[in-house]
Amino acid sequence: MQKLKPFFIIVVTAIAIIAASVQETQACTCIPPLPPAKAFAEADAVFMGKVVSFDNAGDNIQRLAKISVTKIWKGERSAVNEILTANNSAACGYEFVVGESYVIYAYKASDRNLHTNICTRTRPARLAAEDLKYLATAASFPLAVGNAWTLQQKQTQTRYKDSVGDSLRLAGKLYFRFDHFREFNNVALRLADDGRLYMRLDTTEQVWLDFGAKPGDTWPVIAPNKLATWTVQLLSRTDTIKTPAGTFTQSLRFHFKFPGADNDWVEWYGINVGPARRLQYGIAPFEYDLHSAIINGNPLPTAVEENPRDNTVRNFTLQQNHPNPFAAGGNNATAIRFRLNAATPVQLSIYDMLGREIRTLVQHYEPAGEHVAVWDGANAAREQAPNGIYFYRLQIGKQVEVKKLVLTK
Repeated sequence: MQKLKPFFIIVVTAIAIIAASVQETQACTCIPPLPPAKAFAEADAVFMGKVVSFDNAGDNIQRLAKISVTKIWKGERSAVNEILTANNSAACGYEFVVGESYVIYAYKASDRNLHTNICTRTRPARLAAEDLKYLATAASFPLAVGNAWTLQQKQTQTRYKDSVGDSLRLAGKLYFRFDHFREFNNVALRLADDGRLYMRLDTTEQVWLDFGAKPGDTWPVIAPNKLATWTVQLLSRTDTIKTPAGTFTQSLRFHFKFPGADNDWVEWYGINVGPARRLQYGIAPFEYDLHSAIINGNPLPTAVEENPRDNTVRNFTLQQNHPNPFAAGGNNATAIRFRLNAATPVQLSIYDMLGREIRTLVQHYEPAGEHVAVWDGANAAREQAPNGIYFYRLQIGKQVEVKKLVLTK
């Protein structure tokens, strides 16, 4: 075998060093991660589990982490045991450690697989105290003593209320008791770590809903008197529904099918909301929409609702801000334009996703005509507001209009 010449070895080594240097200069750059509530809302799956393997995915571009999942807050149970990430940290790949437990925020890419990276809130569970504190209250059906849901029948305006009266522990499992739930009395519900909602009546329990199912999955539900059996099917995980209590995206839609009679119904559940709509079939369909709710002490609808319903003639026109999104810092700002049909007192304020007022831009008497207000991304204390989604609210007398804007960095 012919020996390699020293010059050849030197050239190859130099090329390798240059290539490594180029890769190091192309480091991943991240903006600060979203707070837990916003990250949860935007993620396609949020769960916790231990990494059992972490290997090349076979394309030399991505790596595959296989997860032993212990808790699902959001997402399909069948999809969360494998997560893809880029092959190295320069491409924002997450460096999982086999044997470590993580809280993982995952997102569906064009290949329909779940992905994560170092720019998300994915992190070891031992470092995720802030996330776990929020996630303790996050669910497709948030169960806590005092939580209540009032649904209103669309045609007759009749209302009914489901509320959690107290909690109890049976056979080591925590249940929440409803005096009345759907057509049943004295019902206890519990939400398991795998996303299944169990109903307990007397000494037996059964799966009522499966929030970790994938569209098309089915399971049986038997009525308490055992005189009726439904087949429940998850139809969708991505519905958007508008109700008097708010607009809910990524809602899950379940169909309760009863064979041979008009006793079917469809239910929608909003993430962190619970039951948001019910459509009951029979001689004529009846639709019940969520009118109001108390979720973990917070009322719905919230203080700020985008584009609330208003059938009166408006005395103003509010335009979408420009640019949108806009980057804060330096001389960057976004312009909010509005037109008044008559001279009037005006209040224009910025709110965050929780309905908290961040800053008031206009609060005085304005003449008729075109007006423009500018927001530079700072709060009332002149501190830079975090990046994310905000609302600007224009109030003219009793008339209000709200629009959404996005602040980036």
